[in-house]
This record gives sequence, structure tokens and C-alpha cells, in this order.
Amino acid sequence: MLVPLNFEKPTGTRDVLPEKLLLIRQISAEIIELLAKWGYEEIETPLVEYHQTVGLFSKIQDDRLIKFLDPLGKNVILRPDFTTPIARLAASIYKDIDFPIRLMYQGKVYRNSGSKGIAEVNQIGMELIGLASLEGDAEVITLAIQTILKCTNKNFKVAVGHTKFLKLLLKEIGCDPSWQDQLFQYLLDNDYVGYKNLVNTLEIDESYKEYLVKILKIRGSFATVIEAENWFDSPEWRDIFQELSQLWSILTQYQVTDYVSLDLSLVGRQYYYTGMIYHVYCEGHPYPICSGGRYDNLLENFGRDGTATGFAVNVDDLLGVVIKENGQNYPEGKTLLVYSPDQRQEAIRQADLLRAQGRVVVMAQEGTVTEKFQSDFDQIIDLDN
Repeated sequence: MLVPLNFEKPTGTRDVLPEKLLLIRQISAEIIELLAKWGYEEIETPLVEYHQTVGLFSKIQDDRLIKFLDPLGKNVILRPDFTTPIARLAASIYKDIDFPIRLMYQGKVYRNSGSKGIAEVNQIGMELIGLASLEGDAEVITLAIQTILKCTNKNFKVAVGHTKFLKLLLKEIGCDPSWQDQLFQYLLDNDYVGYKNLVNTLEIDESYKEYLVKILKIRGSFATVIEAENWFDSPEWRDIFQELSQLWSILTQYQVTDYVSLDLSLVGRQYYYTGMIYHVYCEGHPYPICSGGRYDNLLENFGRDGTATGFAVNVDDLLGVVIKENGQNYPEGKTLLVYSPDQRQEAIRQADLLRAQGRVVVMAQEGTVTEKFQSDFDQIIDLDN
């Protein structure tokens, strides 16, 4: 006999209670306001997308997509990210809009986490479409920094890498391509022990093994990572460091380099990244609270050539940092107004006046609320007194 799941919800999903939702609304409003001042316009894409388009072009592993049939028998998925739907939109509804296009979004994405259930992630992000130069990367990185500064005073760093660096390094040293995915996975999982152990087993020159291990420590300003420029002399290799140098110069003009650390070991989880990638790490939090990068080949899947870059903030992770820093409380100004039946009209009048002043007012007829209920209010007005 099946037991009704009266109090259950799908594993991985969560209820958001008033105190936390209020903070989410406040944080979201501040970020949206900031992005709007830089010219970004908010859009909303469907929660459900076609598997054969957004599902395939997102480059997210197929077994991580949540798939089902719509009423017409079409294969659809729950939105696994925002970047791919926005690329679809930019190539269709916005096909006649000139580049660059600046768009922002907020909402949830869903992925299949196997035995852990559904991964439900609340995101706010932006996409800068059609600006091929490093000016675009610098704008996105600067905005990511300003976004975090808007919400917290915690120490944080934006780790900036180049998705071509490690691929080219493995090519230059003649490493068997079959090892690339495993090395990347160790770096994605921050499993540096596993990474080093695998490097030691590779049949390559010892000096090349030193390079692969050394990239774990080469991070900081451009002056720190420049030592790797002399490892090889191919035009592709030099181009990477020229781009890093130019990016650092622009970020210096934005006056944000104190928050930036170039990281040659950084790899992106999304396979559509083609250039600069970035993760924001906040003190006391083990995972990136914001990630992004350049994806110059995604739009062509939808029939429009166009470069792009952007970032997404994990709102729940950012919220955790904010709560740890400031606590989680209702704003001041929550009033309970207690009245008797013959005072109802006066109570309504006073409540309206207080609300017009910005206070939160709850009305309660005398004798209908407990002392514990009343303890949640910072002010109680009893019209009988």
C-alpha cells in the first residue's frame, strides 16, 4: 500500500521561509538595480525547453538533464541553465537587434543529481552578447566584483583563468588526450592529491610534470603568472599570455585588480567556454558563489554568429555568506496593533497611517493571539491602553 507523501517534497528541492525569502528579495533587487545601471535589461525564459535544442546545445551531460514528455509528446527538459536559452533568444526573437546585447535574468535552474535528487539552484546573472574584445570580459569581471561588494563585506577573490591554457599545455607537452578529462575532473573537484598522483604516472618528460604541478601554485597578478610564458614559444601559447596581459591592464583601469587573482589551473564546468573563465570565492565558503566565462561558439548553434560572455550568481550561496555575516532577521518596524471589535475602524485607520510611514503592521483582535506570537513584534499597540 502506498503511503501518501503528505509532508514530503522532491529530494534536493526546498521550501523557502519568509525570513530567508525576504533577504533573497532584497539581495536580488540590489543586484538587478546595479546591472540595470550598466545597461542590462531583464528578461525571463521558459522553465521548460526542448531537449533537442537547449538540452543538447547546453553541453551539460545528458544524464544530468531532467527530461519528460510535454502534452504534445515532445521531449522537453527543465531549464538546466540560463545561458543556452538566452543564446536561443538572441538568435531568434532578438535576431534583428544589433550587437552588443546586454541581458540579465533571475530564476531557478534544475539538474539531475542522481541519488541526491534534483539540484535546484537559484541564480541571478547577466550575458553580454556580441562584444568580442577583452573589454567585454573586463566589464563582466568588474560587474561580478561590484555585485559581491553590493551584498557583503567579506573578503573575496575573483579567480580568472583561460580555458585554452591547460588544453594547450597538454598539447605542447605531448600528453595523451585520453588523460585530459581525468586531469580536468581532478581540478574541478579541487582534488589536487589525485591530480598530482595522475601527473606522476604520465609518460612525459620530468620537466613537463613540473609544469603541470607548478600551475597549481602560479596564481596572483599578471606579474606572477608571466613566468609560464617562457615554457613554450608557439604563437597560440604567446596569444594566451597577451590576452591575460591586456585583460589585467583593463582591470587595472577599472581599479579592481585587488579583487582579482589570475589562476592558470582554473577550468570551467561548462564545455561551451572558449576563452576567459572566472569564479568568485568568498572567505569562509568552500564553493564559488559566482561563475562565468566567455562562450563564443554557442550562438551559432541557433543560426546566428556572435561572441558572448557572462556570469551567474548562486543566490543561495551568496545568501549563506550574507546571513553568516549579518544574521537573519525581519527588518525593524514590525508592529502588532491590538483592538476590540468596537475599535476596528480606528484600528484600520491607524494601521493605514503606520503602513504609509513604512512600517509592517499586523492587526489582531484582542484575545486572538498568544504571548509567543506577540514576542515576534518589536512594537505592540493596544488601543485599550
